[in-house]
Amino acid sequence: AKVEGVSGTWKDLTDNVNLLAGNLTVQLRDVSKVATAIANGDLTQKITVDVQGEILQIKDVINQMVDRLST
Repeated sequence: AKVEGVSGTWKDLTDNVNLLAGNLTVQLRDVSKVATAIANGDLTQKITVDVQGEILQIKDVINQMVDRLST
């Protein structure tokens, strides 16, 4: 849900919030895609989206799990 209808400093702030929300959506979509593949027995997928913070920890754990399960 984008915030719209503002100008000046508020516009800059809402533009940044919208950008962050969009980036988080893309990151979580990739994590979800890979987790679904794993649940369906497909161990060929890995999370490739550029992430930081807590999402990076999730990315690393899921990718390590894929590596271990596929050996």
